[in-house]
Amino acid sequence: MIRDPDSGPSPYDVLADAGVTPWTSQADLRDVPFELLARRLMTPFTQAAWDELRTVRGRLLVDLFRYDVELAAELPGAVAEIDRLLQEQAGPGGPGAGDPLSDEAAARLLADLVRFDV
Repeated sequence: MIRDPDSGPSPYDVLADAGVTPWTSQADLRDVPFELLARRLMTPFTQAAWDELRTVRGRLLVDLFRYDVELAAELPGAVAEIDRLLQEQAGPGGPGAGDPLSDEAAARLLADLVRFDV
C-alpha cells in the first residue's frame, strides 16, 4: 500500500468500528452514518472519513492508493495499451503512436476519463 507519511489514517481505519472495510458495498456504505449516530461515534473526524468514501469518485481515489504497484514493471505494458487504444480510437488514417492528437481527439479522451463519475 502507498501511504503518505503526512496524511492521517485511512478512512477505512477510521470507520472500522462501524464495520466499514474495502469490501463494503457502496449501497451498505450509505447506511454508515446511521450506524455511527446510533453508536455515538459520529464526530467531525468520522464524518470526514465517510465523506471521502461516500461517492464513487472519492472511493476510487482512496482505493487507488491501497495498491502497491511496481511502476517500472507496469509502465511498458501500460504505454503499449494506451498506444493500442489511441490507434484504435483514431481509426484508419488517424495519428500513429507518438503523433500529437488533434484537439477534438484529446477532448474526447478527457471526456471518457471523467465519465466514470456517477
